[in-house]
Amino acid sequence: MKRRLLLSVLILVFLAGCNNPQLYLHNVFKSIDLEVRTHSQAYTMLTDICERFGSRMAGTESAEQAEEFVSLLFRSYGFEDVFFQPFTFNQWQRGDVRLRIDTAGTYVDLPALALAFTPSGNVNASIVDAGNGLINDYNDLDVTDKIVLIHLGLLPGTPSNIKNIHRARKLSLAIAQGAAGCIAVSPVPGGLPVTGSATLDGEMIRIPAVSISYEEGEKLRASLSRRDARARIVTTNSCQPAYARNIVARMEGYEYPEETIVVGAHLDTWDISPGALDNASGAVSVLEIARILKALDLKTRRSVEFVLFMAEEEGHYGSELYVREARQRNLLDGIRYMFNHDMTINTYGFNLMGHHESEDFFKKTGALIALTDSAFTDTMEHITYMGSDHAPFLMEGITTFTPLCRYEAFHTYHTNADEPQYINPEMINSNVKASAMMVYALANAPELPASRMSQEQLRTYLIDNQLQEELVISGDWAWD
Repeated sequence: MKRRLLLSVLILVFLAGCNNPQLYLHNVFKSIDLEVRTHSQAYTMLTDICERFGSRMAGTESAEQAEEFVSLLFRSYGFEDVFFQPFTFNQWQRGDVRLRIDTAGTYVDLPALALAFTPSGNVNASIVDAGNGLINDYNDLDVTDKIVLIHLGLLPGTPSNIKNIHRARKLSLAIAQGAAGCIAVSPVPGGLPVTGSATLDGEMIRIPAVSISYEEGEKLRASLSRRDARARIVTTNSCQPAYARNIVARMEGYEYPEETIVVGAHLDTWDISPGALDNASGAVSVLEIARILKALDLKTRRSVEFVLFMAEEEGHYGSELYVREARQRNLLDGIRYMFNHDMTINTYGFNLMGHHESEDFFKKTGALIALTDSAFTDTMEHITYMGSDHAPFLMEGITTFTPLCRYEAFHTYHTNADEPQYINPEMINSNVKASAMMVYALANAPELPASRMSQEQLRTYLIDNQLQEELVISGDWAWD
């Protein structure tokens, strides 16, 4: 009965929209909304992937099984052009970690997680509070051969004009200042330490670095304000070559097949959880958008490539490979947009990076999306960062965008609590619905206001967005 109703809606969509493109688009959006409300597989798929494979750290057996699984899913939706992109990368392997703090003559163990690409090490030194771990926090501080305590977010009371930086940049600053070790405090309450990459160049950093919970960090910082303290950090970690594969499903456009909208997300996780938020939410969003376009038999003028990247957590290896192969095949000019899904729930707008010439298109399309979804507020932001799989595309001057999402107070990102229980169907479906609509609008528009930035435009853009220092440190700054 529901399928017959959906077919009737699609027939009405076609008849009503033949002479009115905006009405046609609005009616397609209604059919997408109906498909999501009545047949969404996103949440079931999220729980299945998390329970079936657990953590999916790139290069592991569970990750390889997940790669095979999603390739079969794409084929089951009706995609014929499904293929792998294999690559090797530098895989970090977690060993043991122990953090002991002495604030009153007795060492006490604190729960801790090693940050990724932390080496094996054994450091016993005084602790120095370096606040947010930004460059100005080291003014008048001597941290040589000491263990620095830094906050991974921004501490309460930090001036609003201060911009936070990636944890790896904070580690590089600590190392440059001569620190012997680092204790990094989770930015989110919840009693859990976090993990995440501490390197900007894909290699082991030079000092042991561990994370503690927000609450333990508050107590340690308060203790340091009263008396000196020492810490001992012991880590046993290693790196080795590993193998992984991107999974790509291509839907050929009927009018401009050489133009492509890339819709991507990373399938891999860290080793400590099944990564329901980071990033099963993004991966199943991409899968569900692909399923919806096939289920509704929606043809598009442009081609769409749905890509599940691997080894994002360890350094965007999969997305860098995709871009490198596109460059070698002279396909970069054909990539009109890259739409990245990383921790995508409760979507209310879009974040646009690159040329802003597309803003009117996004706002008008967003207004149509809002007609079918009252929670979607058609918000548009321009916040540029490098910490996900859109970055290699942006570095080629390609316009990229991401959903704007609202997160729950208990943020499980990069913790061992990143489980499906903290996500519900409505949270994931809100992203699937809005994103599927935007993908269709971009792929089927008669014309698209998007062009690649020139190298000089890109250089200026990156400087204006305060990314030059980060890219110099990582070795990705291509200019003098």
